[in-house]
Amino acid sequence: MFAMNVLRKTRLAMALPAAALAAAGLAVAGLASAPAAHAASAAPAGSAGSAPAGLHVTGTIDLGRLGPSFSYVLTEAPNGDVYYALGKIVYWVKGNHAPVAVLHASAPVLAVAATSADLLVDVGSKVSAYSLCDGRLLRSWNLPGSIAPATSAGLFPVGNTVWADTDWATDESGFEYANVYRFDLSSPAVHVISKNNAYPADLAADSAGLYYEGIAGAGNYIFHAQPAGPLPRRADTDIDAPLALDGGNVYLLAIHENQGGHSYLDAFRGSTLSPLFSYRVSDSDTDVAGTGLGLLLLGAGKVSLLNPANGHSAATLHVPGAVILVPGPCAAVVTVSHSTTYLLRLAR
Repeated sequence: MFAMNVLRKTRLAMALPAAALAAAGLAVAGLASAPAAHAASAAPAGSAGSAPAGLHVTGTIDLGRLGPSFSYVLTEAPNGDVYYALGKIVYWVKGNHAPVAVLHASAPVLAVAATSADLLVDVGSKVSAYSLCDGRLLRSWNLPGSIAPATSAGLFPVGNTVWADTDWATDESGFEYANVYRFDLSSPAVHVISKNNAYPADLAADSAGLYYEGIAGAGNYIFHAQPAGPLPRRADTDIDAPLALDGGNVYLLAIHENQGGHSYLDAFRGSTLSPLFSYRVSDSDTDVAGTGLGLLLLGAGKVSLLNPANGHSAATLHVPGAVILVPGPCAAVVTVSHSTTYLLRLAR
């Protein structure tokens, strides 16, 4: 799983790194290098100890002063470990321990993901898999079809299948549509699912396949890509929107322009893309994520645990400085306080 901020029309909008960077090879630095930052001596104000019943912070990890170029690309492995990239370095957060540098690349890392055995790293048009056990390079894949050097990317491993996307938007070019790919960890073949017609960052995958938002002709659609078979889609005018999966359903945090520009949580069945409900939420809500804790919504300095059947809030936690949720088996949120970035682990 992965979390990322890119330019979009929603209130989540944040600037991309300014430079478009060409892909290059990687050089493994080995696991368990020197810590990248110290564990927080004190939690950000209001984070721990102020939770209402049902939702609370279990750990606060100081990620350090990551700077304005940090793209908030974070991912959870199946065991809940968190990985993120800063420039050419990939960091690992195990439990509530301080980050540790585990990989040094020869080019800036645009996306990172982990399975139970492999660390996957994207440097633009090339993805490489390394052994989590000993850091060995296992295999690399070249992603074809980019019309310019990639500036953002995503990786979504599910079992042996990996879904990926790359995009080349810059401050100069503005918004660009992304490419979407699929490959298998045991095969060198790369399959192009979508070429220059997907919304970057609006993707999520589970055992049923990859769900993403894109265009076809003059229309906007939600797509369901599967390892084999057709590419089902559903027309939806209210995208580009943050997308999350939970319990086999698809959730969009969408701005409805034809309803006053207000924000709604739109839910669809994952199997058919038929609608389940559309529930108005706060216009200050910026992110939604499926986690092992349940479906989470972020906005206005709070994280809400939602009832996935109707979108209503079941529990709320005040989280000052919250920036983005981290989807995956363990619930987490990233905050910024006095220029320092923190990873807060959540539980009920």
